[in-house]
Amino acid sequence: MRHSPLQTALLLFGLAVGGCSRPAPPLVELPPPQVRVARPVSREVTQTVVFTGNAAAVAEVAIRARVSGFVTKVHFLDGQRVRQGDPLFTIDERPYAIARDQAAAEVDKQAAELAELERELVRNAPLVPKGVVTREQYEILQARRDMSRAMLEKARAARADAELDLGFCTLTSPLDGRISAKNVFEGDLVTADATASRPLTTVVSIAPVHVYFEADERSVLLSRAQAVADRAERAANGGSAPVEWRNIKDLQIPVEVALVADQGFPRRGILDFVDVAAEATTGTIRCRAELPNTDELVLPGMFVRVRLPFGDPEPALLVPDRAIGIDQGRRYVCVVDADGRIEHRTVVPGILDGGLRVIAKGLSAEEQIVVEGLQKARDGGLVRPIPTEGEPAEVGGASPG
Repeated sequence: MRHSPLQTALLLFGLAVGGCSRPAPPLVELPPPQVRVARPVSREVTQTVVFTGNAAAVAEVAIRARVSGFVTKVHFLDGQRVRQGDPLFTIDERPYAIARDQAAAEVDKQAAELAELERELVRNAPLVPKGVVTREQYEILQARRDMSRAMLEKARAARADAELDLGFCTLTSPLDGRISAKNVFEGDLVTADATASRPLTTVVSIAPVHVYFEADERSVLLSRAQAVADRAERAANGGSAPVEWRNIKDLQIPVEVALVADQGFPRRGILDFVDVAAEATTGTIRCRAELPNTDELVLPGMFVRVRLPFGDPEPALLVPDRAIGIDQGRRYVCVVDADGRIEHRTVVPGILDGGLRVIAKGLSAEEQIVVEGLQKARDGGLVRPIPTEGEPAEVGGASPG
């Protein structure tokens, strides 16, 4: 049976209406997201201030030739560790060995002439009273002896100078450290020019190492005052350190240093220099710390962060830095109540200590916070908290103090 176009359209509409009237499937309620929670860490923390600085070698020596000649031997590899006295370059010794031998021969000649004049004086001394040799002749002989003695000393000095030049043909390391790349090779001609713009190479000490930074006046004064007070307290309790001090290094003010790849501030040193004047325009003082640098990772010129402590240790609450969220400039942590409900609690973060961030305000020690899964914790939403075993991890997302 054929249907008209109108009948066909009505039939399709009825089928569509009938299909839409079917009941919707029931909604499936998703379980609350799982997050890791932990309580804040309670411990004593010393107030600190963080500065930026640069590492510098304690000693850096540019190696230059003191005699001219062709390089016959290079004794090191670029960047290797060297010790004081290790040979670095050898310059052709043959011309200087010849000059040394000539000077030695001149010494022998002058010594022989002097010996002959001394014997002649001995022979002529008894002849003066007899009138065989006049007093004038004898005094002339004495003058010739004295001149010969002076010429011998001059020849000996020339020999010593020649021996020095011969010794300068071997250039050695003046200190323990690491050596830079060589700027000359075997067969190159070098000259004894102290004003040359490029040295043969450079040797720098690497352990210990210095770190220079600009600190504000207040931080330097507080750190020094605290160190002086601690020193006086130790002396009062029978300590060996006297109250008086002459150098800032005597106070043993601790300084913590971190490279760009370090978590926290793992490197320890002491403040060993504070400049004699402050910069009037900035109110800062140039300071220097000394690090043992036993792992030799801190190289001259590296950018570092420096943390200078001041004040006495005080109780504080700390959380992993990654547990702190940011919402339009507001810092918050996700507090989980007994029912598993989330509250975005505004907090005031403080300094970074050992990978954990001090919370100065907004949190108590008994509360649990989200330490992993912060993106799942919506304000007012439910979560399934999983307690973190032990102390929360002190790494991951830590920002520089």
